[in-house]
Amino acid sequence: MNDILKFSAIIFIFAISSSYLSSCFAIDLKIRNYDESLIGLSLSFFGLGVMLSAIFHNYIRKKIKILSSLLIAALFQSILVSFLLFDIHLLTIGFIIFFIGFTNGLNIMTIETHISSIYTKTSGFYIGLFWTSAGLGAISGTLIIALNGINEFSYQIGLVLILLQFIPIVLSKSNLNKINLEKVAFAFSYNVVIKFKYILLCVFFLGVSDAGFSSLYPSYLIDNGFIDKEIGQINFFAGTLALIFYPFMGKIIDKYNKVLIFNLICIINLFSLIYLNFTENYYSIIFCTAFFYFSLGSVFLICFNIIGLNLKKNLIIYGVASYTISENIGSFLGPNVIGNIISININYFFGIFVIFFLFITFVFNFFQNTNNNG
Repeated sequence: MNDILKFSAIIFIFAISSSYLSSCFAIDLKIRNYDESLIGLSLSFFGLGVMLSAIFHNYIRKKIKILSSLLIAALFQSILVSFLLFDIHLLTIGFIIFFIGFTNGLNIMTIETHISSIYTKTSGFYIGLFWTSAGLGAISGTLIIALNGINEFSYQIGLVLILLQFIPIVLSKSNLNKINLEKVAFAFSYNVVIKFKYILLCVFFLGVSDAGFSSLYPSYLIDNGFIDKEIGQINFFAGTLALIFYPFMGKIIDKYNKVLIFNLICIINLFSLIYLNFTENYYSIIFCTAFFYFSLGSVFLICFNIIGLNLKKNLIIYGVASYTISENIGSFLGPNVIGNIISININYFFGIFVIFFLFITFVFNFFQNTNNNG
């Protein structure tokens, strides 16, 4: 448990810095009158970075241990973010987002695989706790925006957050040195992809939804009259509500029927999204946004848990890799596709996610009926 707490501290500080910077970019670029298609394009490089980190994960991990790669990531992220103090440019933002996605993806994938391999019977709870720390970091980033807004101090704060990454890394040195993944030689398992093809398709559309929503929701809110601090408030309160309930989800899916839980969450979320499309009430927006975040996290966790439980220990690395690649192909395409659609009409925003969740629900149930996993 001590290892989990220290790993959770690492992902917390990585999440707060990356989510804060991404939110700053999303709001700042909209304020600077960039089109949604360009905002989506620049922020989509996070998903591309994570996807490439999953593909090259095992090759890199043979060369560089996780402690070293965490320190290198924090160092170079600090250098790159310092450029924002002098100039804000789409190319700079795209490269920073890509590098953060690549390094965070590489290191988090190693830790996730380690947790899933060591804590097989309680992986839902421990991965849920790990991801809850990431969520707590993400909403902490939105709290800073809620209090400070977007101004000349925004990217100075971002640099400080990046520098703070060194603290939990150094404090977790002995725990990180214990991580030694089996079968590090990379040979992407075709059998894993075939066995979980429908789950991975769900994960792909979840990645599209997650990245598309987080990148372009600020644009939708700004076009509907909200200012930067109010956007920070909505995301902070919504994220806090989601996190209050999310830690229990890991325990629930370890004990109860995953298919029933999956369907119940998706159906409620569909009604919530439809209501969100029509309401202008500030508190209703917060509540429905919270349920969307909760739904994404819960459905992601169920898919991840099914893959981990149905693989032998030495294949978990390939399951995590296939999951990560599928999610982040979606994360790369999501902001681009959704950005281009809503640049035509911003009011299509929530309708897009209704369609995605209908498809996710159909695919998941078809997978369960034909394969009987989970």
